[in-house]
Amino acid sequence: MGSQAPEKHSTRNWVVFSYFFNIDGKASSQHIDDRAPHLESLGISPHVLSSICGQRRNDIHHYRVPSVAPSGIRFELRYLKRRNRLFKYASIPLLTGVLPLYFIEKAVINLESEWSWFPLAFLRGRQLGKRLNAELVYSTGGPASAHLAAGLAAKSLNVPWIAELQDPIVFKDWARSKTALKINSKLERFILGNASAVIFLTEGAKQRAVQRTGADPSKAHVIYPGASIDDRTQMAGIKGDFCRFAHFGSLGGTRNPGVFLDALEIVFDQDPELIGTVRFDLYGTMDSISDKLIAGFKYREVITDFGKVSRQEALNAMRKSDVLLLIQNLDDMSYETIPSKVYEYMQINKPILGLVHKNPQLEQMLLELGHLVAEADSPARISSLITQALELWRTGEPERRSLPPPPHTARRAAEKLLEIAGRIISKS
Repeated sequence: MGSQAPEKHSTRNWVVFSYFFNIDGKASSQHIDDRAPHLESLGISPHVLSSICGQRRNDIHHYRVPSVAPSGIRFELRYLKRRNRLFKYASIPLLTGVLPLYFIEKAVINLESEWSWFPLAFLRGRQLGKRLNAELVYSTGGPASAHLAAGLAAKSLNVPWIAELQDPIVFKDWARSKTALKINSKLERFILGNASAVIFLTEGAKQRAVQRTGADPSKAHVIYPGASIDDRTQMAGIKGDFCRFAHFGSLGGTRNPGVFLDALEIVFDQDPELIGTVRFDLYGTMDSISDKLIAGFKYREVITDFGKVSRQEALNAMRKSDVLLLIQNLDDMSYETIPSKVYEYMQINKPILGLVHKNPQLEQMLLELGHLVAEADSPARISSLITQALELWRTGEPERRSLPPPPHTARRAAEKLLEIAGRIISKS
């Protein structure tokens, strides 16, 4: 499956392994989606190799290969069904045939569904690297299979490899089998032991990974991915009749609106007149836990669920909101992660109410830019910040309009990545 993009006049070719690519609204896709054009403008020609989950992009070199195991086939067929209604019915025989093999696979080896992408990705990536005389292999985002394929390809091509780990491969609250944990632990050691550089998105993730693997800390780096905001969202916000608190993105498990709703109830109980002033808007998907919490909220009339929307629609809605709500999971992984939505929130330049769980790095980042932060399990503290946000809204928060743009952008992330790559290539 080849690329339809025109050839670029550049000798600096990179082979980029990214399982999720060009999937609207998906964080692990968003980072590389935003960064690729900036890499091109900096003189790099990225040749992106992805799964078949996302649609082909025609503005850059984009190649796609499928997974080979039943779990991967089943997973990718679901994405194809969402994009094509006709395929929805044509895929029924395929899914039916795969299902028995899927259950056998899960009984034998319960890994993430994307694990079997690496064989074809490795073969295609190696082929691309040879044809392009690639100077570097770069893997980023989501499933660990992308890093395994990239590492094998880089070794075969004898070129440097940069691995960017967007989510921890190994973490404390492990829910899968011991076999899966053992495999992921070996894979993590493979990445940190063989990659020329390893990029993390937070200091916490970097610190823990280096400690677990005993890897050379000098090749571990942190790059905040930032975001690229379309010019169409850069209109001035208009103050409406309601102060709109808005959450964007998926809600599930311990990342749910429960504590925020508890805090909102405290505010309304203390001053019932605010029921006519405050609105809580939701954009994105939610699980049954969040759905039940919202349905059972004492003041349900203030909540509007807009469901899943496109990224562009979400960005436009952010500009029309008054306070952007961030909710972290109440689990150990929150120490190692910063939700990608944060970077879009920052560039929208509206007040952020961050419900942060044991993540001093994220807390400091928000506070330095003048936003509101509370521990994600503290309704009393959150209720006081809701009141503070309402006061900002009433006064028109004029001081916020003069704040400089946040430093965390996709352009800056691409520049930092290029700096690291330059040092590595010069030594190779």
